[in-house]
Formats: sequence, C-alpha cells, structure tokens
Amino acid sequence: MKKIVSQMGQKGFTLVELMIVVAIIGILSAVAVPNFKRYQAKSKTSEAKIQLAAAYTAEQAFYGDFGIYHNCFQYMGYDPSNEVNNRYFAVGIAVNAAVDATAYASAVNSGLNSTDCSRTLAANSTVASDTATWFPAGKGSGGVVSDSSANLNGSALGDQTTGNQTFVITAAGIVSADFTADGEMAEIRVDQDKQYLVAEPGY
Repeated sequence: MKKIVSQMGQKGFTLVELMIVVAIIGILSAVAVPNFKRYQAKSKTSEAKIQLAAAYTAEQAFYGDFGIYHNCFQYMGYDPSNEVNNRYFAVGIAVNAAVDATAYASAVNSGLNSTDCSRTLAANSTVASDTATWFPAGKGSGGVVSDSSANLNGSALGDQTTGNQTFVITAAGIVSADFTADGEMAEIRVDQDKQYLVAEPGY
C-alpha cells in the first residue's frame, strides 16, 4: 500500500503540459470575449426596434385621424420620456418640419389641435420642451450617451402634399464602447411603409 501511494504522489503535470493548457485558455478567451461583447451589444438593439414600432404605430393612428403624418409625438401619445434612464436609444424625428398649409388646414378641420401640434414644429427633446419631436437616451456603453438631435441622422418628415406623405423615424444609441462616435453608433430607421433599415449596427 505504501508503495502505491508513494508512486502516485510523484505524478503531476509537467511545465510543458501546463503551458499548453494556459495557451488553450488564452485562445478560447481571445475568441469568446469579443463574441460575447458583440452578442451583448446586439441584444441591446432590440430596444430600438420596440421604440420604433411604438412610434410607427402612433404615426399611423395619427394619420388615420387627420390624414397627415407629423413629428408631434407627445400629442400622438408616444412619450417614452419617463423611461429615459433605462434607454440606450434616442428616438424621433429631429428635424425642423413644416407641413403643407393645405394639408395641415384639412387636418385641423378634422379636429387636430393646432396649439398642441403646430404646423411647423422645430426639433425639441423632452429635456427642453413639452412639445417633443425626439427623446434622448439616458444610458450608453462606455459612459457615452446618445442625447443629441444630431445623432438622429436620416430622420425626416415629408411636407404631406400628395405623394409626399412620408416619414422616417430614427433610433440611435451607443451599445458598444468601441463605437461611440456619430456615424459609428447603432442607427436604425423605420419609414411610413414599415420598412426597417439598419444604417449602422453599432457593434
């Protein structure tokens, strides 16, 4: 019995074997960590699609009532401002929008409140105004937040004349600390035909 224990006690890993194990762990880590970060960032973009779907629904309901699209989101009933600290994405139509006078007059005749949703609505966030055309984000990877209307590239509102009843709502957010600059961050858009466009993946 003593002889068996003695022989087992002398066995162990050689330095070469340990180095091989360390190398394998290093290779796995080099592959796994970037993939994990990418999947983590990708999962955050689902928020943008949820916000865009809600804004799109508000636009279509507004169109059904008044025959035009607009960027007065709070008047439409879309207002995610209470969730600002939980959102990675700024969302909205952050451009100065002027609806055609004739189309707007028709909407007012259909019951549109011209005080709460004026014909020309300048870009405002909930930080600056109660008449919001876009909503800033409150979170961002790497401590950088998408809280500027300049981040919402491609957002647009047609003048609502016949053939130009269009809109493009943009959601832009920083889901990866490696892509924080404007033009690199995640940017997703939806238009009046419910066509989604991933302008920048952001990861």
